[in-house]
Amino acid sequence: MIITCRKKIPLRWIGFSVLPGASVSLNTAVVGAAFVFSVKKFVENPAGVAFVLSLPGFLAIIFAPLSSFLSDRIWTRFGRRKPFVISGGIGMIIALTAMPLAPNFWLLVAAYVLYHISDGLSAPRDPLQQEIVPPSERGRATGTLTWCQNLAIVVFYSVMLGRFDDVRFFAGFPLHGESVIYWSAALLLIVTLLLVILGIKEIDPKSSLVGQRLSPRGIVRSLFDRELRPVYLLVLSHGLLNFFVGFGPFLTTLLYTDQWNYSKQEMGTNVAIGGVVNLFIIGLLTFFADKLPRMRALRVLIALSLLWNAFYFCYVNLILPDKRPSLVEIIIFGEVLSIISILVGLVYMPLIYDYVRRNKMGTFAAGMQITTRGTQLFTLNGIGVFVWAYAALFQPPAGESTRVVLRENTDRTALLQTLRQNTWQYPRDEGSAAPISAPPSAISAEVWQADGIAAKQGRAWEIRLRDKNSEKLAAEKIRLEKLRSPLLVSEKRLLDSALVADARGEGKAAAEAREAAQPLHVEAGKFGAQIETIDRELARRAENLRAQITTALGARLLSDGEQISKAALAPALIIEFSTAQRANTRSVERMLDQLHRSIPQSIDMRVLKRDAGYGLAVSVLASRDSAENTALIERVSAAVTHAVEKRAPELRGGPLTRLSVRETTALQLQLEVVEQPTGGYLSPVTRAVNAILGWFDHAPSPTRNLDAIARSLRVPGQTTDVRVNAPAGEHTLSVVAIFAESSTSAPTAIPAASADDIVPRDDAITARLRQLLGTSPTGPAVDAPATLRRARSFYDRIESAAAAQRITVARSVLATGYAPLKYDYMSGYIWVLGLGVVGLWLTYVFGGIEKRGGVSKRGVEEAAAS
Repeated sequence: MIITCRKKIPLRWIGFSVLPGASVSLNTAVVGAAFVFSVKKFVENPAGVAFVLSLPGFLAIIFAPLSSFLSDRIWTRFGRRKPFVISGGIGMIIALTAMPLAPNFWLLVAAYVLYHISDGLSAPRDPLQQEIVPPSERGRATGTLTWCQNLAIVVFYSVMLGRFDDVRFFAGFPLHGESVIYWSAALLLIVTLLLVILGIKEIDPKSSLVGQRLSPRGIVRSLFDRELRPVYLLVLSHGLLNFFVGFGPFLTTLLYTDQWNYSKQEMGTNVAIGGVVNLFIIGLLTFFADKLPRMRALRVLIALSLLWNAFYFCYVNLILPDKRPSLVEIIIFGEVLSIISILVGLVYMPLIYDYVRRNKMGTFAAGMQITTRGTQLFTLNGIGVFVWAYAALFQPPAGESTRVVLRENTDRTALLQTLRQNTWQYPRDEGSAAPISAPPSAISAEVWQADGIAAKQGRAWEIRLRDKNSEKLAAEKIRLEKLRSPLLVSEKRLLDSALVADARGEGKAAAEAREAAQPLHVEAGKFGAQIETIDRELARRAENLRAQITTALGARLLSDGEQISKAALAPALIIEFSTAQRANTRSVERMLDQLHRSIPQSIDMRVLKRDAGYGLAVSVLASRDSAENTALIERVSAAVTHAVEKRAPELRGGPLTRLSVRETTALQLQLEVVEQPTGGYLSPVTRAVNAILGWFDHAPSPTRNLDAIARSLRVPGQTTDVRVNAPAGEHTLSVVAIFAESSTSAPTAIPAASADDIVPRDDAITARLRQLLGTSPTGPAVDAPATLRRARSFYDRIESAAAAQRITVARSVLATGYAPLKYDYMSGYIWVLGLGVVGLWLTYVFGGIEKRGGVSKRGVEEAAAS
């Protein structure tokens, strides 16, 4: 049994005393990061999301301080802090259970508000912990709490967050990952509540405040007691300096997923890696927590935190051309900041309670919560408004958008001048007599690349027309989707229950469920029809802009088909070798990389399954001269033998045996692309990491995205051998492929198209391929129509595979449609850093008050005298 108000306590008491706070940290992560995705089903605007997340703060300003204030002034047979912790915890459990079941926005917000009211009621858990732990042990206790909180965060981000969208069936019932996340947090809270109820005993400190009459004036006077007033300056400074509170979990989440396009699992893995490292670091730092000069250490650490965040902001925006850090960079920068933040926490919490007597801890906690919650309301709403305002001022406007590719590199200023010399018109609305002219300022143009690299010059441009009417239509579509979404969810649940009832032979229950789902289906269909109408109208308006842009730019636009600079058929050889065992994928990739360097005309290497054993099949571009081919075969044999000896010696059962050589035909395509195909720029951090990786293994190749394209283009039964490369410094993609042979094809031919091939449209791309392949030196057995079909189908596959690697094959028009206002969440750092400077200044104001005798360490003095 843990007992409060002891001068010395066993070490194990510290561990048990921090568990309630640690469990709440998991709840905070759930109601922070996971709730962002829950609320985003109903709200998109970051200012709107920030406002929703700040709503409970208004209530918490009342309930958290009131419960902490009262916990100094009551005594029951259960204690003075425990009744609040227990009652608040029960409310939090109910809210967590209800959140994933909320069918609409208002019920979700209601559950969210209930959670934070209950969290406010349980606020005396912090004074309860401080009463268990004496001042001399509070640094160690804070370190232990931080370690447990970090463990909870690791579990949440590595295991739970990535499963948010999963659906599994348990005993025939669908179980959603969102529900499991919330309910797991509720279960952990139940366990910690049992610990508080059964494992902690409060001793009556005989406080003179017990029974004190309460009045608004008395509460205000107590909260702003002379001893406590100056300490609130430290609380305010920490609220302004605390980067996580200031930046907001919702903004961090949107920065990762919406702006940097990382998945929820990638985000969770990133946070979890740092968390695992912190588990070891926190344990080390805890030993020094009670030995540091707390005020001086706090100022130094705050300054370091601000400087590091400023450096990170500049690094992302000024050094990285795509303003998108890699996961490794995020981990490195985040881990340094995390270590600084851990040290700040280890110093801050013991420091502020050094100035507070034991019987005023609840009162101080009340004032601290008012200050902290008020600061959160200001910082959270302020950052949401700041990001929205920044986007409105500096980001491309919402409206119609068309991405085009020009023949030549063009400067932004010159392109804008050309565009704004033309007359632009908004689409004619139904019933409108004439189109409405748009002002030249409504047109904007930005260089566009799929890899996000920002530039002032380029060939691909995203041109937008600011259109308030389209923006209203898009907002109406979002509103309708929010109304339809809960109907579809409810309908699916009823249909799932009908399937379960059918499986159990309960026909009547299944019929009732389907009957109940029918009106939901009808209502959802009405919303769906309205959404389709809006989509058609937005598409019509976008096509209107596309037509105007085509007219304005005219011959400056790339013509479809021009992006294919080469299409030809070439002779190729496939040379087969026997191996002692099956080669693994990693060995094949290494051997192929070495082969490409030694034999420039090599195409591909793949594992060969033979009737008896395994082998390797190597393909190379050949010559029409048989003597040259004979020499080439010998060079390839020697190169493959050397690659096997160096990269996969286990494949040799003796001398490498050449089994056969086959002649075939390869298709060569050379395509213009928008982006630089190979990794032309490596950030300083990436170069350093690659250098370290080079000590242990091969560093990531700059052509790894090209290798990924080649892997996705190798399709059994269609293309057996593929090589993708890019000339250095050029925006060109070169692809060589050998198609799978059919039994009816001549050995030197590209085989007839299979039923899986798509018959190409008779468009400009097909015409260009027909022109280039018609002049290609082909063998007599080549089926020209089949070759054209195969080449056209393969071209489409190249476009899709390249797009997956953020490489765009050039076209006259890449895309057209409505484009919403895009938010730069990273701009929020400007807001946070400005507040941080103010917070650092407040610590020096507090130091001046302490020097003048306006505040002293009452808590330390009381503990020493007891």
